[in-house]
Amino acid sequence: MSGTVLLALGLWLLLTSDFSWGNVLLGLFGAALASRVSGYRFSVYQLASLVLGVLKSLPLALWQTFLIVCSPHPVERVERVPLKHPSDPWACFRQVFLITFTPKSLVISDENEGHVLLHSVEQGEEP
Repeated sequence: MSGTVLLALGLWLLLTSDFSWGNVLLGLFGAALASRVSGYRFSVYQLASLVLGVLKSLPLALWQTFLIVCSPHPVERVERVPLKHPSDPWACFRQVFLITFTPKSLVISDENEGHVLLHSVEQGEEP
């Protein structure tokens, strides 16, 4: 099973939150179909890298969630952030996914110049 199928099936199961046999088979069929339509393929190594990145950033995400709930964050900032590997679609997806995974930051635009616009919130005085 290719990494594309595993990623699509994993996203399907996370979105539906239904692990019945029928839903798993439907997700597997849809994932296989999507992998045939998609022109880009990635390896299981790249998928494992994404999962490890998520596991590494999970404590930070939980801590930021706790901070957002317990204290106000009135300062908003939008900045351009360079992509590490702008020519590789998988590396761009991984970087944007890990940025968006943390609660205090969100990628809002891809500028197609090797940069993304990042919206973040911080503690501090209102401007």
